[in-house]
Amino acid sequence: MDTVLEQPRPVLAKGYYHRLLTGCGVLAALMFALMGALVCTDIFLRNLTTVSMPWTVEVCEYLLMTATMLAAPWLLYQEGHIRIDLLLRALAPGWRVWADRLISAMGLLICVLLTWFAIDVAQDKAQQGSLVFKVLVFPEWWLNVPMILGFGLMTLEFARRLMPRSSATPAEEEL
Repeated sequence: MDTVLEQPRPVLAKGYYHRLLTGCGVLAALMFALMGALVCTDIFLRNLTTVSMPWTVEVCEYLLMTATMLAAPWLLYQEGHIRIDLLLRALAPGWRVWADRLISAMGLLICVLLTWFAIDVAQDKAQQGSLVFKVLVFPEWWLNVPMILGFGLMTLEFARRLMPRSSATPAEEEL
């Protein structure tokens, strides 16, 4: 059976890791819903009253980045990410497994580097005391926290994909 190209692969882990990434997906969905509600409310208020919410665009920018960085590890975990598997389908099943592992190793390396870079930039901004001055004013390093979390969780997911699959029962996979 060709497990590399089957989409989606059932997720059996029901432990803390599963709940963490599911929580990321739920939180991201709530943030996208909040963005829609904020934009609609602002448009409604501007057109039918004299009230305006000038901070809406800025908050939506931050919500969009944060929701994206929370949704990415969840999508990777659920195998709901965009995957171009034209080359994988052309390979023999044994080679597909190795190609999938190579892709996961490359993803792991890239996410480790991006996590490290986001941490480095956040530390630099915190040491400088940089502030974001728009409608809202706050420390600039806060903008790196969603990236650190998102890339860090994707690092864990790529590392998990490189581990050998166990033949444990779902009850034994409680993490």
